[in-house]
Amino acid sequence: MAEFFESRPNTLGGTAEGKGATAQDTMETPGAAATHGFRPTPTMWLYLALVVVMYVSALVYAVHHGLSIKSLYLYGLLQPPGIEGEEARIAEIPTPLSWNVAQVAWFIYIKAAAVLVELFQYWVVGMLIAGALIVFVSWEKVKAKMGYGGFKANLLATSAGAVIPICSCGIVPVLAGMVEAGIPLGPTMAFLVAAPMLNIPTVFMTAGVLGWPMALARVIATFGIALAVGGVLVAWQRRHRNPRHFLKIYIPPKLSPELAQFAFRFGMLAAQNPAGVRAEELGPGAEAKLVQLEEGGMVERTADGRWKLYEAEEAHIKSVGACAVLPTGSSMAGASLWEKLAETGRTGLRLFIQLNGYLLLAVLIAGAIKVLLPTSLITSWVGGTALNSVLVAAAVAVLAYVCTYVEVPTALALMSKGMGPGATLAYLLGGPGLSLPSIAMLSGVFRAKVLALYVGVSLFGCVLAGYVYNLFM
Repeated sequence: MAEFFESRPNTLGGTAEGKGATAQDTMETPGAAATHGFRPTPTMWLYLALVVVMYVSALVYAVHHGLSIKSLYLYGLLQPPGIEGEEARIAEIPTPLSWNVAQVAWFIYIKAAAVLVELFQYWVVGMLIAGALIVFVSWEKVKAKMGYGGFKANLLATSAGAVIPICSCGIVPVLAGMVEAGIPLGPTMAFLVAAPMLNIPTVFMTAGVLGWPMALARVIATFGIALAVGGVLVAWQRRHRNPRHFLKIYIPPKLSPELAQFAFRFGMLAAQNPAGVRAEELGPGAEAKLVQLEEGGMVERTADGRWKLYEAEEAHIKSVGACAVLPTGSSMAGASLWEKLAETGRTGLRLFIQLNGYLLLAVLIAGAIKVLLPTSLITSWVGGTALNSVLVAAAVAVLAYVCTYVEVPTALALMSKGMGPGATLAYLLGGPGLSLPSIAMLSGVFRAKVLALYVGVSLFGCVLAGYVYNLFM
């Protein structure tokens, strides 16, 4: 997926064409778009075209075969019309397995297209939420108030994730907006864990179908996992302030005029001193401002204590001009509501185009899982209360594609086949957020070590919660 970043702005928000720009050229008006330096690659246009083709394919297939359009949009399922109740969340046309590779490939494609129809609406809404976070939330104020996060911030983020009904299908672009708006990685990851695993509708659904003990255990386990993941990220970010050590995407933050002017002054000096600049050369208070720029992914401290322009691993321009240190847009504080809304749309569009490849990867994985690992096969793998059944259920949660709100009826079906209570809890926790399609989409935002932390701690937490629950049931 490295090609997604071929045409991103260079390390500090400038573009190759902007190397000779003046300070006046670079200091844009409040309504200037962060997307001005963004040029989609041919690969990105190809992915966008494939999204359109798959979306239309699912609708045409459903209409041609007399299937329910409603179930397509609600659950991403190809099912006959007239199915009601909890059955409607899991019923789907059969996909006979055979050695006919072409037939299997076709079913994988069409079921992936069905999942895309459901995901797409959440994907678009998530992009708009992300754009709004970047535009309407003051990056500098967030950093000043939250720092690198902490237990209180992580608890608040976990609580927000448990209250705000954001489906796992649409949380990835929201996460992108959170990190680009300056929200520390610890609270961001705590929100990531809590939002798919737990929200008010799922709590009542779990209680109504599986009982209040299971619902309460789900709440406690989710908070424990979210706070654990968030706590580790807080410690990591305290050691490495630059978020680009943890993220794959980057949108230069909108700085206040004062900080932007300081950034430009630093850039002029850094361009003349490739080995780095000492903070005292920039006057009193420069150290604190340089730390802010480091937290914004713009500069980095060298081993000998100097400061230099940040050179990302993916950057194609290793030596950048002074103008490049400036963000591609100034603070939106003085912009009108219309300018902010327009900027929200532009930022959301950029994220949409940039991340479509990961959306395609996710739905194709989901389609393959639906065809190659049907529920009837999975139900034969789980049962009893032994530790191995909890492990299997957690593994199934990763291998099976389950969108939020669908995990409860699916778990009920699995319980009817003998799945024990601890295994059921592990499945409920892992299903919405730990499935392979979800991990594939998250890989478009986070680097491998962050993704490994999220998956590892969440998986361990699911197994531990299931095993402890078995001890009390």
